[in-house]
Amino acid sequence: MKRYSNIQKWCTELDGVFTIADLKVILNENTDATLYRTLKKLTECSALIKIKKGIYATPMSELATISSRIEPKSYISTGTVLAKKAIIGSVPALKVQAVKIGRPRTYKCKLGTIEHLSISPKLYFGFSAIKGRLVASPEKAFLDVCYFYFKGKNFSFDPAGDINLQDLDFNLINEYLKPYDNKFISFFNRIWKD
Repeated sequence: MKRYSNIQKWCTELDGVFTIADLKVILNENTDATLYRTLKKLTECSALIKIKKGIYATPMSELATISSRIEPKSYISTGTVLAKKAIIGSVPALKVQAVKIGRPRTYKCKLGTIEHLSISPKLYFGFSAIKGRLVASPEKAFLDVCYFYFKGKNFSFDPAGDINLQDLDFNLINEYLKPYDNKFISFFNRIWKD
């Protein structure tokens, strides 16, 4: 019980997401063996959920926060942002998509699915820090959807028909399009500008 209350004390500061290093300090465990025994007990009673090796979260943690702790340089994007801004209908509640440089990865846990999509460094822009996590602008989230759709990615909504384009700033989108390759720009113009 004392261990659980120690975790609760740090929940607000760490948004309910902890690394092994955080937990070693919070739980005041001197050895790895005792730390992992304690973590096993805390996960068995659902006080903590193991997200992946080295990352744990409380049951009330947000997937977007967990995503940011797994990969701090990833930015929340695609349908996750568009749904939040009411530019599309809802997306699956237990899924977050983020974009990063490097290999794509998917993490599944009791809280849901976190999908990190991969983008080239020249297309890594169009986001800002909000509440300690990187979040794409609606225009960049839209472009990310279009780009990954162009690359063959399926979404839970139809990128060609389910997006409310009237709520997007096409002057900004035109600026954002400049670093993309000509094949994608032609594809984009054919579907979303005609």
